Amino acid sequence: MQQAVIAIEDERFYKHKGYDPEAIGRAFFTNLSSGHVVEGASTITQQYIKNTAISREKTFDRKIREAYLAYQLEEKYTKEQILEKYLNTIYFGHSWYGVETASLNYFGKKAKDLSLVETSLLAGIIKSPNNYSPYTKPVEAKARRDLVLTQMARLKFISPEQYKQATETPLQIKPISKPSTVAPYFVEDVKQQLIKKYGANVVFKGGLRVYTTIDLKMQKHAEDAAWSILNRPTDPSVALVAIEPKTGYVRAMVGGKNFEQSKVNLALRRRQPGSSFKTFVFTSAIENGISPYQTYSSAPAVIDIPGSTPWKVNNYVEGSGGPPMNIREGLVRSVNTVYARLMMDVGAENVVETARKMGITSQLNPNPAIALGGLTYGATPLEMASAYGTLANGGKHTRPISIIKITDATGNIIDEAKPKPEQVLNEATAYLVTDVLEDVLRRGTGTRARIGRPAAGKTGTGQEYRDAWFCGYTPDLAAAVWVGYPKGQISMKNVHGIRVSGGSFPAQVWGKFMSSALKGRPYSNFTRPKGGIAYTSVCSETGLLANKYCPDIERRPFLSEKTPKKKCDKHAKPSIMEIPNVVGLSEKEAVGRLEKVHFGYAVVYSVDNHAPRGMVASQTPSAGERARQGATVQIVVSAGSTEQKIKVPDLVGLDEQQARDRLQEIGLKAIDITATPYMEAKSKRDKVIYHNPAAGTELQYGQSVTIYINRKH
Repeated sequence: MQQAVIAIEDERFYKHKGYDPEAIGRAFFTNLSSGHVVEGASTITQQYIKNTAISREKTFDRKIREAYLAYQLEEKYTKEQILEKYLNTIYFGHSWYGVETASLNYFGKKAKDLSLVETSLLAGIIKSPNNYSPYTKPVEAKARRDLVLTQMARLKFISPEQYKQATETPLQIKPISKPSTVAPYFVEDVKQQLIKKYGANVVFKGGLRVYTTIDLKMQKHAEDAAWSILNRPTDPSVALVAIEPKTGYVRAMVGGKNFEQSKVNLALRRRQPGSSFKTFVFTSAIENGISPYQTYSSAPAVIDIPGSTPWKVNNYVEGSGGPPMNIREGLVRSVNTVYARLMMDVGAENVVETARKMGITSQLNPNPAIALGGLTYGATPLEMASAYGTLANGGKHTRPISIIKITDATGNIIDEAKPKPEQVLNEATAYLVTDVLEDVLRRGTGTRARIGRPAAGKTGTGQEYRDAWFCGYTPDLAAAVWVGYPKGQISMKNVHGIRVSGGSFPAQVWGKFMSSALKGRPYSNFTRPKGGIAYTSVCSETGLLANKYCPDIERRPFLSEKTPKKKCDKHAKPSIMEIPNVVGLSEKEAVGRLEKVHFGYAVVYSVDNHAPRGMVASQTPSAGERARQGATVQIVVSAGSTEQKIKVPDLVGLDEQQARDRLQEIGLKAIDITATPYMEAKSKRDKVIYHNPAAGTELQYGQSVTIYINRKH
């Protein structure tokens, strides 16, 4: 076995000191000419280092680190010891690690009993277990085996006769057993944690018993939620992490579509979190004494950054302007421009500190763009689930735990992890943030994540739709869902006919998972702190104490010391005023005149042989009567005479009510027919896709137009 591996992986193994200058030089020029890493130069020692101590990214820096550590390893161990360690840790596909495990599963025998044909097959698998699996790719596996035999013959490890006999032998392997590994990405993460702490030799040969936090039922629900919604071959990947807030236990982890094809765990990979990072800005603002009703302009912004170019900010749906908006509503509706302005008041350093305390461990640079999720390095789904779990746990952060305890073969405890919650946020702050994030699901960007029980969360959409998130929690469970393509920065502007935002597939996956995971559990509300929170009735427009004339009043929680003290002065006792005359004006002019003096209005359209179409023919109450401001004035707008021809307007693209209103305005009627077949495009959903008669056709007053609506049956 050792000769086969040396022949194909590192024929100069016994001649170098852990790294091979000749191979490095050859690979350097090959990679330099291509512009990226296409050829490896790793010795067996370096491969062992890579598998047990260094990340798997393909960079020249990593190669240098590998070479340095490999040299140190060769100084400490003999070649035979290094080769043994390597063979005991290498991956042979199908979740089988180590040559002994691979030998038993592929051939039903111990490694010491393998034949030449069998050892050469195993050695060939090492380079790419997925591409050289004898079960899924037997032709490629045999070709690779024969290449190993060719190398062994060239190096005089075997005779020409042995080579001839071995290459003529067909593949002979055991029937593959049904894979027993569940939650493979979680298991791999646990394995890496163990190797980092105890070393590969202990992990694979030490008889450890490892007790983990995974909940297999919850794991199944997570996988079902991910792949039942994004179930097409070209669909983006899903990562999902679910954490128990009070203990930090990782209960479910989805790290990708297929562990055999890619062992890269997307649940531990950093990606841009988009607007899901606004939660940390709002939390930091509350912690630093800013009222949830502090208002900012929601118009597009150009913000001066000292020492940098101006920061241009638009909203998810761009517009030319926007009214002042409080930061509570800005979070519910995920308004970028409000949060860019808020960030300048809160300070990027404060936001970074808040995010770190809550559970974001990736490096965060304090620049204003983090308000909108523009992180230098990104954040992982595991970190985001952990941080949102801090809010679920009343401001207490408990670090994520995957391994509960480790014992030896006889049951003696070697290590045990106990949850250590730390109060990192004011409990009242966490409750206040949760109250806002509940509104995200009730009426904001996260309505598709509703699960019929108390829940809170936030959507996030990366630039150019490359990343989409939903991070949320109940009192019992926190989960983060990321959707995107793992390789490169690929836009998701057309997946199942829609642009993928945090409120689409991520919210759906989160909702389906949480509904299944919590099914049968009693409903629980978020616990209100015993102190620090005061509920106050405020005017939803001004955020000040409501008076009886405020048109929209909300009862909302505030930090006790930050309750509003001033009464709303925008909505005062209405005055008695004379109703203006609007007869003879156009509808638009009449409405404008009534609004100017604070009267409401109701428009009725009616045929009139004396007033031209669009003119106000009468009003009730009449001009000159006196009424309290806010009272409604009914205006009757002429729809034209019965003899007058009416041209059918273009109704395509309007929703049903808009189309009906438009026809009513000009004296026509609408008949609604649901169109078939249903069109998946989001932009056409529940819209008029055509109508009969067509636009421009002349009809008599009162005739009907059939409108076809793109709606599911």
